[in-house]
Amino acid sequence: MEKGELGLPGVSVELRNAAGKTVESSKTKADGTFDFSNVPAGTYNAAIGASTFAKPFGGFGWLGPKLITPSLIIAYMWIWAGFAMVVIGAGLASMPRDVLEAARTDGGSEWQVFRRVTVPLLAPVLSVVFITMIINVLKVFDIVYALAPQSTQANANVIALAMYYTAFQGGGNFGVGSAIAVFLFLLVIPVLALNIRRFKRDV
Repeated sequence: MEKGELGLPGVSVELRNAAGKTVESSKTKADGTFDFSNVPAGTYNAAIGASTFAKPFGGFGWLGPKLITPSLIIAYMWIWAGFAMVVIGAGLASMPRDVLEAARTDGGSEWQVFRRVTVPLLAPVLSVVFITMIINVLKVFDIVYALAPQSTQANANVIALAMYYTAFQGGGNFGVGSAIAVFLFLLVIPVLALNIRRFKRDV
């Protein structure tokens, strides 16, 4: 390497004789240098090995097309289960106990009390959780991008990921990427309108 320049580390370099046969191989060090040892005198050519241009790691074999979607669902549920439990738990804690006791006193079973008293009283809280989850599912991006390996990412594609790949990873097609973003925005608008309507009704 020339002074002041850095080489590429981890490159496979082969030393070939006049017949093109590889007689020695080496890998470049962190600064890009490499050497061959115990080579007899003769005429040789240095070449970059084919393994340097091999296809990179394409994801875990067990996380194939059949498992990627269930894995994403489980991971997403694991992330947002805490939020849903906290909100629903707060709704249960603020529920008036006298209404539940009155329902049990009137002879209602636990299932009837749950279905006809608890659930209706929790309806505002459940609607908040439901609408929040719908919005999050529509705009999910990071978990799919991080969890799905490149080999199976197409099987777990979502709107936000398609927008990213189209605009920034697919030749810079910003027009189509913008159209996908607008489509995602239009999908979210009805859910937002439903949420605003519910807020106005509660007020």
